[in-house]
Amino acid sequence: MPVAAEFLRRLDVAGIVDEICPGGASAHLTHGQVIEALVANRLTSPAPLVRVADWARTWAVEEVFGIEASLLNDDTGT
Repeated sequence: MPVAAEFLRRLDVAGIVDEICPGGASAHLTHGQVIEALVANRLTSPAPLVRVADWARTWAVEEVFGIEASLLNDDTGT
């Protein structure tokens, strides 16, 4: 996970996505943050995108990306 996070940061994935698709002021996460987490999900667990919050808890997404696992569900509003 740290390798994926470093790679995504070097590519500035979140910055590029957020520049193109700015989020709402009330969103808990930016679009870029969600995309980074989902790319990391695909790199570490290449399976259908279900139970992403459970994956995030297992793979220490909060520690690596600073994203609370419960925010990575299908009703985040981002």
